[in-house]
Amino acid sequence: MAPCRAYDSRDNNGQPFMGEKTINIVGSPCAPPGNAAGYLFNATVVPTNGPMGYLTLSPNGENQPVVSTLNAYDGFITSNMAIVPNMDGSIDAYAAGLTQLILDISGYFAP
Repeated sequence: MAPCRAYDSRDNNGQPFMGEKTINIVGSPCAPPGNAAGYLFNATVVPTNGPMGYLTLSPNGENQPVVSTLNAYDGFITSNMAIVPNMDGSIDAYAAGLTQLILDISGYFAP
C-alpha cells in the first residue's frame, strides 16, 4: 500500500499525551484491513518540554512489552519503523513522557 498517515495527534489542535493511548488503525483514513496479521508503521514522536524517554507500540489489549519502539531521551523529533501485530484493528501506544505522535502506515501482513 502507498504510505498513508494513519494517526496524527496534532490534528484538530490535539493535545500531547503521556501514558497509554489506544489508536483505531482500521478506522483511520488509510483503512487497512481489520483482519491483517500486523501493520508496518513509521512512528514519529514530537516531544514537548524536553526529553520524553521512550515510546512502545503494541497490539490493543495485550500486555505492554518491556522493549521500546523508539527512544527520544534527547528531546528531539525521532522516528523509527515498527511492525505491530494486530488483534482487533487498534494498537496501544505508551509514551513515557509528554509527546505528540504521528503514525504513517506503509504496509500490512495478510491474515
